[in-house]
Amino acid sequence: MGSYSKKVIISGDIVEVYKYDSSVLYGYSDTHKSSCGRRSIANDEDKEKNRETVLKRARRDLRRIINANMQPYSKFLTLTFKENIQDISECNYEFKKFIQRLNYNFKIKLKYSCVIEFQKRGAIHYHVVLYNLTQKIDVKLLQDLWGHGFIKINAIDNVYNVGAYVCKYMTKTNDDRLLGKKMYFNSRCLNKPIEIKEPDLVESVESSLLGQALTYESSFKNKYNSISYKQYIIK
Repeated sequence: MGSYSKKVIISGDIVEVYKYDSSVLYGYSDTHKSSCGRRSIANDEDKEKNRETVLKRARRDLRRIINANMQPYSKFLTLTFKENIQDISECNYEFKKFIQRLNYNFKIKLKYSCVIEFQKRGAIHYHVVLYNLTQKIDVKLLQDLWGHGFIKINAIDNVYNVGAYVCKYMTKTNDDRLLGKKMYFNSRCLNKPIEIKEPDLVESVESSLLGQALTYESSFKNKYNSISYKQYIIK
């Protein structure tokens, strides 16, 4: 068990710094709470609030994964279905086959992240970051490989925080189709964000941020602590 009052998370060229008014314990397990007690609390929680919490956490985790894996040649695609297909399992199967066709055609094991979004009519579409496809893409070929509808390639060359850009597409709807399903999914073997809690290393990283661009800062509270937050981009 340990504690920390500052934490740094590095996701590619995005660095987040958290400072806590009270030290945070980690490596701690409360063995006195019964599983029955936990189920009772969960059942009493407001479903809407819980969904919002889950969505917020999912956006944060995906944002970091994307930023940790972005390359100058990474590509951002939107995949749609011309048919009004609303079944997530069916759509996910078609997406999986699309990735397999890309792997075969480009002779590569693609690394990617994918976000599910619902259109107003209820149809599903995907927003996808392809991290390691370095070849120039023929849009017609891509359209043929997808085979289900419209494809759009978005320019992200000038987007400084691609993770945040992609996460805005994560659905805000309470659509029950997402119950028990993932809002996003990643390929295997992606880089993970680096989390630093050791005081000496945190101080070293903070010192290196002098002169770097501060892109966002805020302060907030949770039920245990008051927290100040800063986000930097490293050039």
